[in-house]
Amino acid sequence: AILLRSTTHLPRQQSSMADACKAKGNAALQAGEFDEAIGHYTEAIGLDGSNHVFYSNRSAAYLSKGDADAAMADGDKCITMKPDWPKGYGRKGAALHKLKKYDEAAAVYSAGLEACPDDKALTDGLATVMKDKDKPPPAAPQPSAANPFGNIIGKLATHPKFSTWMSNPSVMGKINMMQSNPQSIAMMLQDPEMQEVVQALLGGMGINTQGPPGGAEEAAPAAAAASPAAQEPMEVDPPAPKGPLSDEEQKAEDVKAMREQGNAHYKAKEFEQALTCYDSVFEQDPEQVSVLNNKAAVFMEMKEWKQAEDTIKGAIEAAQALRPTPFETIAKMYVRWGKVYAHKKNPEMNLATAIEYYEKAQMEYNTKEVDRLMKTTKLDKKKADKLAYVNPELGLEAKERGNEAFRAQDWPTAIKEYEDAIKRDPKNAAYNNNLAAALCKIMDFQGASAACEKALDLDPKYVKAIARKGDIEFLRKEYHKALETYQKGLTIEPDNKACKDGLQKTMRMVNSSTGSGEVDKERAAHGMADPEIQAILRDPVVNQVIQDLSGGDQAAGQRAMADPVMSAKIQKLIAAGVLQTR
Repeated sequence: AILLRSTTHLPRQQSSMADACKAKGNAALQAGEFDEAIGHYTEAIGLDGSNHVFYSNRSAAYLSKGDADAAMADGDKCITMKPDWPKGYGRKGAALHKLKKYDEAAAVYSAGLEACPDDKALTDGLATVMKDKDKPPPAAPQPSAANPFGNIIGKLATHPKFSTWMSNPSVMGKINMMQSNPQSIAMMLQDPEMQEVVQALLGGMGINTQGPPGGAEEAAPAAAAASPAAQEPMEVDPPAPKGPLSDEEQKAEDVKAMREQGNAHYKAKEFEQALTCYDSVFEQDPEQVSVLNNKAAVFMEMKEWKQAEDTIKGAIEAAQALRPTPFETIAKMYVRWGKVYAHKKNPEMNLATAIEYYEKAQMEYNTKEVDRLMKTTKLDKKKADKLAYVNPELGLEAKERGNEAFRAQDWPTAIKEYEDAIKRDPKNAAYNNNLAAALCKIMDFQGASAACEKALDLDPKYVKAIARKGDIEFLRKEYHKALETYQKGLTIEPDNKACKDGLQKTMRMVNSSTGSGEVDKERAAHGMADPEIQAILRDPVVNQVIQDLSGGDQAAGQRAMADPVMSAKIQKLIAAGVLQTR
C-alpha cells in the first residue's frame, strides 16, 4: 500500500469549487441575473481570493446591475493583483466612466495603455471617455407659460436689432432681472429700452415667442456637423442681421457672405475657389485673421504642407498685432500648426513638433480638444519611437557587447546590452534567452523566467530557451514544472543533452526528498502558488483518492492510481512537494 500525507489542508466539497462558482456566475450574468451572478463570483473569491479573474467578472456584474462604485472597487483590486492585465484597467475605467468621473477614467485608461500599449479595448475606452467628457450639458427645459420671459435672451439674440444689445452689460442686467422676477415688469416699463423689449415679446416687433416651428431650423446645425470628418473644421460666423444696412454694415455683410462662399467651396473640395474667397475676405477686412486658419486647412487638404505652415505663421503674427489680442483664435492656429506636423501624409511628420505647438495652444487658451490631442499624440509618439528604434544590425552589435560583458562577469552591463538588443530587434528569440542567462546570474529568477517565456512566444520550438526555463524552475524548487519543461524539450529534440541532464537531476531531487519524510516548506509553498496545483487540489475525486491512499480504502486508491490521468495528478502533487510518501 502507498501511504500519503498532505502538507496542506485540502478542500473537500465539490460545491465549494471556485471554478464551478465562476461558471455559475457567468451563466447568471448572461441571463441577466446580476444579483445571482454577484453571489456566485463572491463565493468563488471566498474559495480562491488569489484569482484576479473572479474580481474582474464580479466588477462586470456590478456594473451591469448599476452599482458603479462596487464595480470600480473590484476593478481596482484586479489591477492591484495583476497590473499587466488590461481588462482590470478596463473594468475600473468603465465604472468611473459610468460615474461620470471622466478625468479619473481617462487616467485609468492611460495607465492601462502604459502597461499594455497595444490594447484596442483600452484605446477605444479612452476615446469614448474623452468624447463623452466633451459633450455639451443637456439643454435647459423650455420656459413655462407662467414666465413668458424665461427664454428672453434666446429670442432677442435672433432679432436684427436686439442681437446687438447682448453685449451691453446694463441691458443684460435688466433682462436678467426680468427673467428671474416677472413681477418687476411694471418697474422695467419705465425704461425706454425695456419698453421695446416687452413690445417685442408681445409680438409688436415680429418675434416668434413660440420658438422655431417643427424644429427645421434647429436641425440645420446637426446637418452641417455631418460634413466629412477627413476635412479640417471651418470657423463659421453667426447669422448676419437683416434689414436696411449702412455702408459699413453692408461691407461686413459682403465679407461674411464671401467667407461662407469659401467654406462652401472647401466642403465641395473646390480648393482653388476657396482660397480665392478667403484671400478676398482678408483683403477687405484684415482683422478677419481667423480666415487665414481656414486657408491653412485648405492647404492641408491639398497636401501643401509648407504653404499651410507659412500661412499659419503669418496668421499668428497678424493676430498678435490686434488689440485686444484674440487668444482663443491664436490657440486654434497653434492647434492647426500642430496638426500639420501630426498628419500622417506629411513627409515632414514630426510628432514631437506637433506636441510643442499643442503646448503653445494650451498656453494661449486651453480647451478640452487640445488636452485630448496632447494625450493621443503623446501615445502615438511613444509607439512611433519604439518602432523607430528597431534596427536588427544595431541589435546584433548590442548582443555582441552583451556577450563580452557576460564573459567578463559584468552582469549589469550584460543585462543592459541584451535589453537594448531586444529593443533593436524585438522578434529575435535568442536575445531574450541571453537576457535570461544574465538575470539568473543576479538571482532574478522571476525576470529570467519571463525572458524565457518571451523567447518561446517568439519561437515555441527554441529548445535552448526551454532548457533554460527548466533550469530556472529547478533552482526555484518547482520540480513538477521542471519535469514537464524538460520533457517538452525532449519531444522537440530527443537527444538534447541539457534537457536530458535536467530531467535526470530533477527526478533524483524528487525521489530523494520524497523518501526522506521531511517537508520542504519552500518547495511546498512554490507548489501551492501554482494555479495548476490549486486546480488539482480542488478536484473532489483527487481528494478522495488521497484519503483512500492515506489509510482509508487503499484498494480503491490503488484502483484509482491505475488510471493514467489520476496517477499523473498524484505524481504532480508529489513532485510539487504538496504530498509526501512515507
